[in-house]
Amino acid sequence: MKKSAGIDIGNHSIKLIELEDKKGQLEIVNAAIRRVTDGDAKSALKDIISESKLSLKRVNVSLSGPSVIVRYIEMPQMKLEELKSAIKFEAEKYIPFDVKDSIIDCAVLDKGSSSSQRVLLAAARKNDVNALIALFKDAGLEISAIDIDSFALLNAFHRADIENKDESTYALINIGARFLNMNIITKGNAYFTRDILWGGIDVTSRIKDSSGLGLDEAEALKRKPSDKREEVIGIITPVLERFTSQVRMSLDYFESQFGKNVERIYISGGTAYLFNIVDFLKDNVGVDTLMWNPFAGVKVSEAITEKAIKDTPAVFVVALGLALRR
Repeated sequence: MKKSAGIDIGNHSIKLIELEDKKGQLEIVNAAIRRVTDGDAKSALKDIISESKLSLKRVNVSLSGPSVIVRYIEMPQMKLEELKSAIKFEAEKYIPFDVKDSIIDCAVLDKGSSSSQRVLLAAARKNDVNALIALFKDAGLEISAIDIDSFALLNAFHRADIENKDESTYALINIGARFLNMNIITKGNAYFTRDILWGGIDVTSRIKDSSGLGLDEAEALKRKPSDKREEVIGIITPVLERFTSQVRMSLDYFESQFGKNVERIYISGGTAYLFNIVDFLKDNVGVDTLMWNPFAGVKVSEAITEKAIKDTPAVFVVALGLALRR
C-alpha cells in the first residue's frame, strides 16, 4: 500500500492531505488545516504536522504568485536533453528576473508542426525555492517534489474527471487569501496559466475599512452576512468588480489567441465560499460558473474528524493535487 502527502502553504492557512492507494482505490487517510497567524507559517506547519500525526517524512509542496512564472511557448523540435539546455537561453525572453537567480524547467506538451513543438516553461526564484526547502527541513520533513499551485489544481480536477477532455474548453480558478490561480483548458490540455494578485483578504479588508470592524469580525461577516447581506454586497462590489475584470481580460486574451470560447468556470479555494461570488462571477463575466468538490470520486476515511473536509472541501484542492502527484 502506497502513501503520498501534499501540503499547501497558503497565506491564510496550511492544508494537508495524505492519500493511500488501497488496491487501486485512493483514500484520504489524513487531512488537516491550520490558520497561519501573523504570517508565522513555520509555527503553523509544525503544528499541523504534529497534530495530524503525519506518517510520512517526504511530501509534495508548491509555489505560486510573483516568484513563479509559467509560459507556453513554441520551440523547434529537438531532443529533450537539447531542449533542457536551450530553454535556459530562451527563458530570458519570458521571465522578469535574472535567469542566474532562477530555477528553470520545461516539458513538451504537444507537437505543433513538423518543425515545432509546444513547450511549457516554468521558472521560480532560487531564493523562494530555497526558503521553501528550509521551511520544511526545519519542520523535520523532506520535499519529494515542488509543483506550482495552478498545476496541482489541474491535477486534482483531472482526477475528478468532471469534463469531457476531448471537447470542452473551461477555466479553473482557485481563489486563495492573496492570489488566485487560473488555468484555461481545452481538449484536456492547459493553454493559459496565470496567477493574479487578488484574493479573500481584499474583500475582508474592504469590509473592515468600511465598517470599522476588526479583521476577524470582518472575515466572519464576509462569510455569513445574515441580515446585513445587502449592505455587505454594496461594500464589496467594487472589489469583486476588479476580480471579474481580471478574469474577463484573461478569457478575452485566450479567446483572441485560440479562437475558442470558455464554456464553464469552476472555482475552488477558501474565497470560493464567499456567499455571492459564484453568481457575481457568472453575471459579470457571462460564463456558467460552478463550485466543485475536489473529493468527488475519492474515498474519505471515516477516521478523519477534520470538520473542514465536509464543510469546505474546495479549500483542500491544491493539497489534494499535490498528494496525487507520484
